[in-house]
Amino acid sequence: MPRSMARRSLLAALPLLFLGGCVQTGPMGSMAPGVIGPVAPGSIWAGRIGRVTGTDGMVDNPLWTAEFSEPGFRSDLASSLTRAGIMTPGGTNRLNADVESVTQPQTWTKVQVTMVVHYTIHDATGRTVFDQTVTTSYTSPLGQSVRGIDRLRIASENAAKDNIALLLHALGASAEGAPTAGPF
Repeated sequence: MPRSMARRSLLAALPLLFLGGCVQTGPMGSMAPGVIGPVAPGSIWAGRIGRVTGTDGMVDNPLWTAEFSEPGFRSDLASSLTRAGIMTPGGTNRLNADVESVTQPQTWTKVQVTMVVHYTIHDATGRTVFDQTVTTSYTSPLGQSVRGIDRLRIASENAAKDNIALLLHALGASAEGAPTAGPF
């Protein structure tokens, strides 16, 4: 095969390689912390949240980034809140979780994902009773997987897990990934 023909074949195949490189986050529950401790029974947040809402379309997803599902994130968030005893069907408050950004800078040796989520809790009258922005970052080094696509998925899922864990910590629950003290 002549070189010019081989180059054209390679150029024709490049878009297919990029399309095949798109990653989706794992199954439901992959963004929830694995270990969650409940809030104390006397906590002001125990059983207070009745639903989780948010705005879709806050995160821009070019083809070359991992696909991030905002509804999937909120579903895993709601599951985590339920496991912590913060969310119940009779809860009167609403938690709004707006994913402001998910950035995914990459190098050959590591993939780092930074996630920013703005959380607000509104009481039954609509008054804001909690307002916090949580920023988390997770770096997936070359040792976690040889494939960059897998490292991107791992970093995205873990940045989301850590973000949920920090929110749970702020609301009085314990969760895997949350620091024991310190600011967001």
